[in-house]
Amino acid sequence: MITLNILFKNVTKYSKKVYDEFLQFHAKKFSFKYHLFSIAVSMLILFCMMLHIQYHNYGIAIIFCAILTSFIIWRYFYPIAEVKEDYQSEKVTKQKAFTFTFYQKRFKVYSNMRYSFVKYTDLYKIFETDTFFYLYLDSRHSFLLDKSGFKKGTPSEFRDFIKKKCPFKYKN
Repeated sequence: MITLNILFKNVTKYSKKVYDEFLQFHAKKFSFKYHLFSIAVSMLILFCMMLHIQYHNYGIAIIFCAILTSFIIWRYFYPIAEVKEDYQSEKVTKQKAFTFTFYQKRFKVYSNMRYSFVKYTDLYKIFETDTFFYLYLDSRHSFLLDKSGFKKGTPSEFRDFIKKKCPFKYKN
């Protein structure tokens, strides 16, 4: 049996306060890209709609108008619904504790008798704030590591470690 050497261990309790702090951080980091993408796609759809109006293809122009309206409504309401769903999730309402155990080639996320392993190469980006490390799996999903939750290792040692593991993904 192979035993893995634990390099770092962190326990973070997810609460509404922690999630609010994360949402503020996330909005600050990604809202510009989100809005820029929304504007670009809206302008493209609007251009197609105007082009069809110019050539008197009113049926197709109406379809593009419906697509534009649907897109704008979806881009506005979907994030609100997603945040509401997360607020009502068990991890936030019951203030679940997540244990993160870091090894040389991967880390383990454990909560309530369930666990999964994540390779460092699977991380999308890593951000550090004064109180948290945010390990993003993609542009919308992330693990939150409270700096005060380190049971083995320190936040500064972890920073040095994660910078070496993910040099182009770490952002301060």
